[in-house]
Amino acid sequence: MILFRAKATLLTMNGKSSLESMNLFISAAVASLILQPPAFAAHSPDLTSLSLDQIFNMEIVSASKIAQKVSDVPGSVSVVTAQDIKDYGHRSLADILQSMRGIYISYDRNYSYIGTRGIGRPGDFNTRLLILIDGKRTNDAIYDTGAAGTEFPIDVELIDRVEFVPGPGSAIYGSSAFFGVINVITKSGASFQGGELSTHVASYDTRYGRATFGKKLDNGLDVLVSASGLNSKGPDLYFPEFDSIESNNGVARGLDYDRYKKFFAKVSAGDFTLSGYLSQRTKGIPTASYGQQFNDPRSQTVDEYASLYASYKRELSRTLDLYANLNLNSYRYSGAYIYNAQSDTLNRDLGNAQSLGGELRLVSTGFRNHKVIYGAEYNNSFKREQLNYDINPLYSYLKSNVLKHGSGVYVQDEIRLQENLILNLGIRRDIDAEGGASNNPRVAVIYKATPELAIKGLYGTAFRTANAYERYYATTESLYKINPDLKSEKIRTQELIFEYSPAYNFRTSASLFQYQFKDLISLTTDAADGLLYFSNIDAAKTRGLELEAEWAREGGSRLKTSASFQYANSTGNGEWLTNSPRQIFKLNYTMPFLDKAYRTGLEYQFTSKRKTPIGGEVGGFGIVNVTLVTQKLANKLELSASLYNLLDKRYMASPSEEHFDNSSPPRYLNGIQQNGRNFRVVATYKF
Repeated sequence: MILFRAKATLLTMNGKSSLESMNLFISAAVASLILQPPAFAAHSPDLTSLSLDQIFNMEIVSASKIAQKVSDVPGSVSVVTAQDIKDYGHRSLADILQSMRGIYISYDRNYSYIGTRGIGRPGDFNTRLLILIDGKRTNDAIYDTGAAGTEFPIDVELIDRVEFVPGPGSAIYGSSAFFGVINVITKSGASFQGGELSTHVASYDTRYGRATFGKKLDNGLDVLVSASGLNSKGPDLYFPEFDSIESNNGVARGLDYDRYKKFFAKVSAGDFTLSGYLSQRTKGIPTASYGQQFNDPRSQTVDEYASLYASYKRELSRTLDLYANLNLNSYRYSGAYIYNAQSDTLNRDLGNAQSLGGELRLVSTGFRNHKVIYGAEYNNSFKREQLNYDINPLYSYLKSNVLKHGSGVYVQDEIRLQENLILNLGIRRDIDAEGGASNNPRVAVIYKATPELAIKGLYGTAFRTANAYERYYATTESLYKINPDLKSEKIRTQELIFEYSPAYNFRTSASLFQYQFKDLISLTTDAADGLLYFSNIDAAKTRGLELEAEWAREGGSRLKTSASFQYANSTGNGEWLTNSPRQIFKLNYTMPFLDKAYRTGLEYQFTSKRKTPIGGEVGGFGIVNVTLVTQKLANKLELSASLYNLLDKRYMASPSEEHFDNSSPPRYLNGIQQNGRNFRVVATYKF
């Protein structure tokens, strides 16, 4: 049995703000709901209305690469469906993840950084979360980036559901599955059964358009093709740290623009599926990061993704299934940086990655009460080019192209010891050309004490090898230097989960967890020379408690609420980790009205204060979003309107070590302003 000690520091804090006190009060109410379900949960099913029973019985594929019932998954899974995306007006993968239990997003006006269970290292490019599209790795081969903002290559309207399994996933997925696995599952052509045109207008002079065609043909061929684009000028932003006459009084004008183009296609025929995507996003940089000149319109980043993915599945016999896939991936990054406003010199920072990978997997049920998965993966990153140079005059600071290949083999056995007792054992061995060999096990005991109550005990380890950017990015006469002693990160976790579903439309969960990790890689500044470099910080740990409850009423209204309490600190000096909130609270409510002609969705999201890398704090905040959706008008037209940050709350995201300008001495940001009240109106026509 895995033992935990629940500490009072998770639930009580000195000097709480009124907002934090309110959050604790609401969280206590959530806990009481978990202990005592609402009266309407016992009502008889209304099969004509949307019920959580559909979600509770949904098969999850992300935890073990096979379909499993939620109660059999070795973890505490969160799911957001296409209906949720529509009801709450989610605009990006970051929005979707922000609505999930225990996740918080930090947006630095360029990229969205994902934190979970109190761990969200500023500036880490989401390297510790493995992000998949239909089970395929999307983290690139240079920066290991898990894209989550508008640079994510798939349009959210094409998403069928998003599954998040927190905790180490290296026993199945290898490197990057450090804090969890996020799997974005796309829709099929059959889910559209025709054409769809969509457009929206939004705050900050934002325009968007999408054209989609999807259909399952009479011969069984399923086809989906979609193209979309967005252009947003973005708001003007004020940074008090840069408030001086020579810096335009701290106002960045017209520099928060965002533009993207995306294309996605998927074809399925029998056992074969072929899919691919292309995307390009261009984003202005208003923050003068990496020591740039503030308020220069030439500063921007461009992210381009391309992928081709082929998969095959076949039932070889009554007890043996075969799965195979092959994927070709490309990622290109281009940054334009301005370090001297008095010069025409433009600095270019480029990354170009190309990789080929494949996987072979067998699932066997030939042994009584065993479901065994055997898998092997290989990946060859045949291009990992990094360049940094000045234009006019031309001068090179960095030219690197260190290739890499790696492989992994794994086995997992789901053993049904009794009808109500499952033992899940797994181990994977990875051999990395740079990081060496790594063995990572996972053990889960799942006990169904009653038909309504499942108790899960989990233990696992994971690793993340340093990526090409962390290992080889060192510029002559510039900001960065190499750390030759950089090691792979390692984590060991224990978790105890209770899942209680007393009725078809009501369920609750509680999770106690403890993560212990060492050699965490972080961008830091060397006090001796002022240069940035990546270093393995002291060992750290996080421990906490997550509570969640969700239910549906007859007629189609649904409510989900969660509260997370965590404390992440360095085990070397006991200091509270940066960008680590100790409390997170979320509430999502959606309901139909006027004879189900309309539907409204309401979100409340609270994140407590966080420590910043330069020794300050960003305050806690709570924001409210509301969305109104019409049902199809004449079965053709659907309209929706959303107000985000309804109460116009002023709040900040935590900066990272990179957020400083070219002043002498440099001026570091204490916080990064987030959007105030803003709107979006969407029109979708189906034909």
